Amino acid sequence: MKKTVLALAAAFLLLSIGCSTKSSANFELYLTDAPAYGIEHVYVTIDAIYLRNEDRQTWTDNILSEPKTIDLIPLRGREERLAALELPPGTYSGIKLVISKVEIVTSERTFTITMNPPLTITIPCQFTITGETSVKVTLDFDAERSLLWNGMNYNFAPYIIVKNIVHGR
Repeated sequence: MKKTVLALAAAFLLLSIGCSTKSSANFELYLTDAPAYGIEHVYVTIDAIYLRNEDRQTWTDNILSEPKTIDLIPLRGREERLAALELPPGTYSGIKLVISKVEIVTSERTFTITMNPPLTITIPCQFTITGETSVKVTLDFDAERSLLWNGMNYNFAPYIIVKNIVHGR
């Protein structure tokens, strides 16, 4: 009987450890969007994301393992995680996004804008990573303000702000 109880307790402990949703990352980057009217989809391809380590005066390596294409329109009122990773302690002062393509879908047609070379956007953003804290940064990529209609086509001028920075743990 004692062996059965111990076996069940051990199995429960292993299952609870294996099913834990707590992330080991101390930095998470999310994206959200303000509403855009008259546009069905805005697909943005982000090739790379870099963080500026203020202490070292350097940019990190690309924190994306592969390019991500994200539809901004469904992000109204919700957030999508772009990256979660373990950063070295220090103060960070910027986020750099590298965008290679944007596809705008309206009810009439699809417009594709390919950036060659890719467009680099630097967003000032100050946060500190310590051994005891985690940081969640949410960027608001405003699709409507980023798209400029010239009467025949769309131009793309990204409008991205830091919506919030949350320290936790």
